[in-house]
Amino acid sequence: MDQPGDRNVQIIIVVMGLLLATAAELIFHVGYGVVSAYTHLYYIIIVISAFYLRYYGVAVGGYLAVVHLSADFILTGTISADVAFRAASFIIVGLLSSHLFSTYIREERVKEALEDSMYRVRAMMVSEDDIVKMRKGGDLPALLNVLAHGELDQRYSAIDALGLLRDPRAIELLVETLQSDAYSGLRWKAAEALARIGTPAVGPLLTLLDDPDEDLRWKVAIALGEIGDPRAVAPLITLLDDPDAYVRSRAALALGSIGDPAITALTESLSSPDPAIRAAVISALGGIGSDQVIPPLIDALFDPVDMVSLEAAMSLAKIGSPAIPLFMEALVSASPEDRRALLHRGLGDVITGICADADSNQRKQLASSLEELADPTLLPFIEELMAEKSE
Repeated sequence: MDQPGDRNVQIIIVVMGLLLATAAELIFHVGYGVVSAYTHLYYIIIVISAFYLRYYGVAVGGYLAVVHLSADFILTGTISADVAFRAASFIIVGLLSSHLFSTYIREERVKEALEDSMYRVRAMMVSEDDIVKMRKGGDLPALLNVLAHGELDQRYSAIDALGLLRDPRAIELLVETLQSDAYSGLRWKAAEALARIGTPAVGPLLTLLDDPDEDLRWKVAIALGEIGDPRAVAPLITLLDDPDAYVRSRAALALGSIGDPAITALTESLSSPDPAIRAAVISALGGIGSDQVIPPLIDALFDPVDMVSLEAAMSLAKIGSPAIPLFMEALVSASPEDRRALLHRGLGDVITGICADADSNQRKQLASSLEELADPTLLPFIEELMAEKSE
């Protein structure tokens, strides 16, 4: 960010240039009928304005165009093609130079500001209101300096402001904060800010998924899930095999947030010999909750490992009514041994919940198939189905 005094000088220079240009139009154009020679200096005024004020350079070009057109109209009562062409060129030069300085020079300004000792001193003296003003003014260099050199509370607020700005130039320092800061809360805030920045942050975040710090891995997984970019699917699938249970669960949650683009990879991962991975995959599929995930969830009901089967039942219960037809069909067509094993795993309450929205014929069909098992322990479940049927 420019110092306030420097900014005032820049504005004065631009205003003086506009006043001189206006005077030139009145003296040379209106007074002497000269329409072109002096206008070459306008391009210097426009470029200087774009350099100092970025996209305000377009406004300066527009002002000079209007003044030039007006002078010609005052002089001749009409506007010549040459004057119209020059006026248009003022606007075009303003647009191009503003874009050039905004796109390229701003990168150098951020770097210089981060190395400026005055910025470092100011970063330790800013208030919450100052940070809000920086955000509203789009003052990225100042915010990055607060993040780099401020106290904990200041840095926390600066990260929040950077996330709201969504400027990709903040990614590098936010990733550094996420990766190395001693405060977990600050790291989490950095992950949130990167998620807000979105797609440009995906590549840098993906490089952190194999970091030895499990706290970092789960934070990155959540950020990737919030962004929802399909490029994260395969790396997050790999994370389902993470040695840390919490990392696995956050990776599953992230895949669920990404949604349909993750379904194919998740379904393929259900063949894993590791039941922990299968359970995490099912949790992710349940988080997606679309019709496409119902068949693999129903297959997982009959997984030989109880925790996998229970996860599938809970996911189906969460999906609710759309899962009922296939769920009922699977229970009715299953072998007596599979039905008995399923109900004896303690899933009766969950399955009853799934069946609560089934129609009378579906519940009757399921109750009849369970009666064929002639298992006294299933009587409460059968009675509950019949009671639901009679309502």
